[in-house]
Amino acid sequence: MSKVKNQKPTKKDEIRKNKKNSHPAYIYEKVSNRYKYIGLTHSPTTQGVRNIKLEKNPNPNDNRDSYARPKSETGATHEWKKPETTWKLSKQDKEKLKPYQK
Repeated sequence: MSKVKNQKPTKKDEIRKNKKNSHPAYIYEKVSNRYKYIGLTHSPTTQGVRNIKLEKNPNPNDNRDSYARPKSETGATHEWKKPETTWKLSKQDKEKLKPYQK
């Protein structure tokens, strides 16, 4: 049995958009060929679940309220576009999302 390389988690701190639906997500970790992420949205609720209001919209060109989904998800690295270079989460928002990163 061959050992799979790079199983160690790599910390990430970037926002990328999903290729399928162009939805942005905060990517905080890469394990092998998968990203762990928290979805970002403008909606206060998603599928009946209340989202976490962010202090500051990660998109500098958008002043609408921004929210993060209160759960961590994983997705293959090939499902994502290049990182959004001008987008970033504020320090307070990163702290707010820490408990949801598992």
